[in-house]
Amino acid sequence: MTVEVSALLPIILMVLWMFFSYLFYFMNCGIAQGIMEEAVQKAADVKITGAEYDTGKLSYQKVNQKLITGNVISSNKSGNAKAEKEIKEQLRRHLFMAEVSLVRVSTTPLRVSAKIKTRSAVMAGDFLSMFGIRLFEYEGNDQAQGDFEIDQIRRWNALEGAMD
Repeated sequence: MTVEVSALLPIILMVLWMFFSYLFYFMNCGIAQGIMEEAVQKAADVKITGAEYDTGKLSYQKVNQKLITGNVISSNKSGNAKAEKEIKEQLRRHLFMAEVSLVRVSTTPLRVSAKIKTRSAVMAGDFLSMFGIRLFEYEGNDQAQGDFEIDQIRRWNALEGAMD
């Protein structure tokens, strides 16, 4: 009986660890997606409105000086670097047993897009990757178009109403 238990116990513990690894992986996927979506929306808002990235404050004097076509052909990419930095920092702080391998934020004339890749640190993950099996790796993409000032106000009001 002792021999049977000594053979089964490591197998049971490994299966239990793999189960928890899947839970941590799915938790990390949700965290990464949420962080990416928030940063991309902020960068898109900066692109359209010229607001400050960290606070979201608008300078209406600057907005009124822009041409009416400025929102469509805007080349404002100031939010990209800040969004990349924020995504990396937030992922570093919030992911559990995972590392970030790629964070890229890019801008086209009409939208801001981001791509991230994370890899969970699981015992079997390194062993399986030698054979080309990629488990516990997450690749996320997100795109956002900047909201104009009135859309931002509507979104803030909706959030404020939900918090009441």
